[in-house]
Amino acid sequence: MNFQRNEQGGGSRKRIARDLMLSASVLVAMCGTAHAQDAAATQGAGTAQDAAAPDAPQAEGQEGDIVVTGYRASIEESLSRKREANAFVDVITAEDVGKFPDKNVADSLQRVPGVIIDRDGGEGSRVSIRGLSSDLTLTELNGNFIAGADSDDPSRSFNYLLLPSSLIGSVEVFKSPEARLDEGGVGGIIINHTRKPFDLDPWSGSVSAEGTYSDVTKKVEPNVSGLLSWRNEDKTLGFLVGATYQVRTNRSLSANSDSWHWWTDDKATGPATDVNGKTFANDSAIDYWDSGDGAGQTTQGGTHYSGYWAPQSVSETIMEQKRKRLGIQATMQTRPFDNLEISANYFRFQLNGDYTRSTIKIPEWGFGNFFTDATFDKSGTIMTGATFQVPAEGTGCRVPGNMCTMETPAPQDTYVREKSVSNTYDVRGNWELGHLNVDFVFGKTKATGGPSFQFYAQAKPRNGSVNGNALSTWNFTDQSIAMGFSPNVIQNMLNGVAQIDLGSTGSGFTNSSISQRYAQVDVTRKFDSSFIDSIQVGAKWRDGRVHRETGKFEWYSDAANTLRFQDTPGGALALPEIFYPNSLGNIAGGFQTTAFPAINIQNYIGYLNDTYNGPVRVPEPQNVYNIREKIWAGYAQANFKMDNVRGNIGLRVVNTKQDGTSTDRITYENEYCVNGPGGPFDPNKPVGADGNCTVIPEAQRQVRVFSPNSESKSYTDFLPSFNISWEAMPNLLLRAAASKVIARPGYGDLAGSRGLTFNSDAFVFDRAQFGALPGWFGDGGNFDLKPFNAWQYDVGAEWYFNRGSVLGFTLFRKDVKDFIVPVVIDLPQEVAGQTVTVQQYATQANGTSAVSQGIEVYAQHTLDFGLGAQVNFTYNDTSQADVSLNGTKVGESALVGSAKTQLNASVFYEHGPILLRASYNRRGEVVRGLASGLNIYDDPYDQVDLNAAVDVFRNFQITGSIINLTKSEQRQHLGNDTKDRFVSNVYSGRRAYLGLSYKF
Repeated sequence: MNFQRNEQGGGSRKRIARDLMLSASVLVAMCGTAHAQDAAATQGAGTAQDAAAPDAPQAEGQEGDIVVTGYRASIEESLSRKREANAFVDVITAEDVGKFPDKNVADSLQRVPGVIIDRDGGEGSRVSIRGLSSDLTLTELNGNFIAGADSDDPSRSFNYLLLPSSLIGSVEVFKSPEARLDEGGVGGIIINHTRKPFDLDPWSGSVSAEGTYSDVTKKVEPNVSGLLSWRNEDKTLGFLVGATYQVRTNRSLSANSDSWHWWTDDKATGPATDVNGKTFANDSAIDYWDSGDGAGQTTQGGTHYSGYWAPQSVSETIMEQKRKRLGIQATMQTRPFDNLEISANYFRFQLNGDYTRSTIKIPEWGFGNFFTDATFDKSGTIMTGATFQVPAEGTGCRVPGNMCTMETPAPQDTYVREKSVSNTYDVRGNWELGHLNVDFVFGKTKATGGPSFQFYAQAKPRNGSVNGNALSTWNFTDQSIAMGFSPNVIQNMLNGVAQIDLGSTGSGFTNSSISQRYAQVDVTRKFDSSFIDSIQVGAKWRDGRVHRETGKFEWYSDAANTLRFQDTPGGALALPEIFYPNSLGNIAGGFQTTAFPAINIQNYIGYLNDTYNGPVRVPEPQNVYNIREKIWAGYAQANFKMDNVRGNIGLRVVNTKQDGTSTDRITYENEYCVNGPGGPFDPNKPVGADGNCTVIPEAQRQVRVFSPNSESKSYTDFLPSFNISWEAMPNLLLRAAASKVIARPGYGDLAGSRGLTFNSDAFVFDRAQFGALPGWFGDGGNFDLKPFNAWQYDVGAEWYFNRGSVLGFTLFRKDVKDFIVPVVIDLPQEVAGQTVTVQQYATQANGTSAVSQGIEVYAQHTLDFGLGAQVNFTYNDTSQADVSLNGTKVGESALVGSAKTQLNASVFYEHGPILLRASYNRRGEVVRGLASGLNIYDDPYDQVDLNAAVDVFRNFQITGSIINLTKSEQRQHLGNDTKDRFVSNVYSGRRAYLGLSYKF
C-alpha cells in the first residue's frame, strides 16, 4: 500500500544533535572545573554582588573586570538570586525588557532541574515539579493566584499558553516553601514577576516584530509586542503599559488507540495476563470485553483468537488550531510619601481559537462480519494489527436479507470557536516605619473560558446496503499507527456512497468561570540582632468561586423549533460538497495512512444553516454547578542570620471551607429507530429517503434526568516549614529544608456530579453497527477525595567556583499521603435507588501513602571568551501505592506525573554582538492515570531547540529560533511490562522564528 508517512532518519538526527549537545556541555563544564581553583584565588568569593544586573549592565568595569550583558548577564543574575535565597529556589531572569529566554514561559521552566512540562500544539502549557502532576503546582502572578479557564472543566493547573513571556521580568520556582508563601503547591510554587516603572528609566521600553513558520502548516504568521515605561526623576509617579499580540496556527498529527480490553472466551479459564503470562492481582479492575464471556473472535477463514489485549478502536487525527493571543499590562506606581509606595496593576490575557479536528477511526465494529486477519506481539497476548474486508457478493453477510456494510473509516470532524480570558486587578502597597515594614495587597482575578460555538459530525462510507469501502486495516508501526483502505473510498463517498451518522452528530459545550478575591497583610519587624534578622507575620483571605454552564446547539426543521434535523427522514443526507475532494495531506509525522477522507465541517455547517433553522443555542439550566471555596490563612516566620548561617522557620495555619451544588446528569437511551413490523428487535426498520432508518424524535426516545447535589466540608491544616543555608566555605553553600505541604483536590472534584448514560437493548439493536454497547457508561467527580499532603525534606550543596558558575546537587524526599490518580474502571454505582455497574467510568481516586525521592545535579559555567553551558540532571524514584475507590482497591500506581529521569543541557556562545544557543531537553517515562487496571505511561521524550541573536547596531537586534529541531513526537503506552499496548502519538511540528527587536 502507498502510505503517506513521516520523513525518515529522525532517530539518527536526534542522536547526532543530542550527542553534540552533551559533548559540548561536558567540555565546557570540564574546562570550568579545571580552572575553578585559580579563578577562586584571583576572583575571591564570587558572591552575588559580582553579577551585573541584566537591566543595567556597566559599560565599563574596573581593570581586570569582565563586563557581561545579554543572556550571560541574565543567567548570572538568576544564579545570584538563587544563591541569596534562604529556600531551595531556581530563578529565570529576562535578558532585557521584553526579552525572555524562550518563546514561552513554560519552555523556559522545563530547563529548571526537576521541572516537566506538558505540550499543547508543540507549546508548553502545563508545568509539573519533581514528579507530581501539574494540578499540584501553584502558579502565581506577582505572588497571587492567577485564574485560568479552558473549554473543559475548571482546573487548578494554570495554562501557560495564556501568559505572554514578553511581559515577564523574572520567574521564581520555590521547591521548598516558606510560611509567608501561599499553600497549595505540593510540587512547588511558581511566581511570575512583571516589571514596574520605578525599575526602568523614564521613557524606556521595547518593540519587537516576529514571524513564525511551521512545517505542518506551511504558513508564516506574526507576533508583535511592545512595552513603554515612564517615571519622573524623583520616582514619585510612574506608568507602564505593555501589550503583545500573536497569530499562530498549530497543527498536530496524532494517532490513538482507545479503551484497551482483554478479549477471552472464558474469564475464569483465560484471565488477563501481562506479556510474561502473569495474571494481575487487581483482576477485578481489568476491562473484559463482553464481561469475558465468549469474547474471542473468529476470522472469515475460521481462525479463532482468544486471550489477548486489543483496543476497542484506533484512530488518526489532524488538529488545526488557529490561535490569536493578546496580553495587556497596565501599571501605575506612586510614592506619595518617602516611606509609602503604592502600585496598581491590571493584566488581561486572552486566547481566541478556531479549532478544526478531523479524525478517521476503525472501531471494533468489523469483528464478526469482516474480520479476516490479525497480528500479535511476540508474546501472543497483544493484538498489534487487524484487517477487515467485505465478503464477496453472495457470501457471508453479503446475501439478500442481510446485506452488511463496512462502516469504516468513520470520518469524524469537529469545529470549535472559543475564547479564554483571564483578568487580574490588584492594588498593593509598602509602608516603611523604621524597623517596621507593612505590605498589603487586595485584588481579584477572574477567568472565563469555553466555546461560543461547537459542532461535530460523523460520516460513514455507505448508503443503504451499498459499500463505499471494502477494506480497512490497521497496525502499530514504530510506536504509531498505519492504516489502509480501498483506493477508491474517497471517490465513492463523493459519488454519494456516504451517510451522516446522526447519532454521532450534534453539539455540546462547557463554559466555565473561575474567580478569586483576595486580600493580604504582611508585617515585617527587622532587628539589629546578630541572630534574628526579622520576624514576619501575616494573614490572607481568599474567596474563590467556580461556575460551569453546559448546553448544545441545535438545527430545527420546523418553525416552532421542536423537531431536530437529526430526527427527520433526510437528516442523514451527505452531499458531495460536504466532503473534501481529496485526501488530507501534509502528514509530516504522527501516523501513516493510504487515505484520509474528511468532512469539510464549514461547508456542512453552511448546508445546515441554509436548510434548517439554526444554529439555536440550547442551554441546560437544570445542570447546576456552583462551587465556593473560602480560605483563611495566617502565618508567623522568623528569619535568622549569623556570619555564615541564615534561614527561616515558620508556621502557616490554613482553614479551607468548600461548599456548593452540582448536578448528576442521567440519560436513558430507550430506542433510536422506528420499530419494524415485528417490534423493536425486527431488523426491517422503515427507511427514509437518505437511506437511514427513520429516527424517533429525541424527545420521544430519550429521557434526561437532572439530580442536584449539595455538599460542603471544612478542614484546617498546620504547615510548618524550616529552611537553613550554611556557607561552610567562602564558595561552598550547604542547604537543608523540611516542611509540610498540601494541595487541594481539583475543582472538578469539589463536587461529586456524575454524567451517566444507559443504553437499552432496543437502542443497542438499532445502533450496534455504529458501536453502541449495552448498559451504563459515564464519568464523574469524587467529592470524598482527601487533600493531597506531604512531608518533604531537602538537602543540598552549591559550589560557586567562579563568577556566574556553580556545581551543585540537591537530595529530596516527599512522604506523600492521599495522592490523586485518574482512573477508568467498571464501577458499581447507585442510580435511582439501584446498584448498577457503570462501564469505563472515569473518575479520580486516592492513593494511600507513597514516597518520591531523588537527586538533582546541576552545573553552570561560562569561559572567558563567551562559550558557556548549563546542565542539570534529575533522578526521581517513586514507590508504588494502593489506589482505592469507595473502599475497594482498584490497582497500584506510582505518583501520577512522575518521571524517573530528566536531563537539560544548554550550550551558548555570546561574544560582542552575537548570541548562539542550543538547548537539549529529555525527560524519561512519565506515569499517568489508570485505565483497565494499568497505568498509562508517556514514553521518554527529547527535543533540541536553537536560538540566535545579532546586534545590528546599539539596541537593535535580529533574532531567530528553531523549536523542535529534532521533529520529536510524544507517545504513550499502557502498562509497564511492554510498550506494545500503544495509546497515542502526537507530532506538532518543527517551528522557525525570525524577528526584529528594538530597545529604547
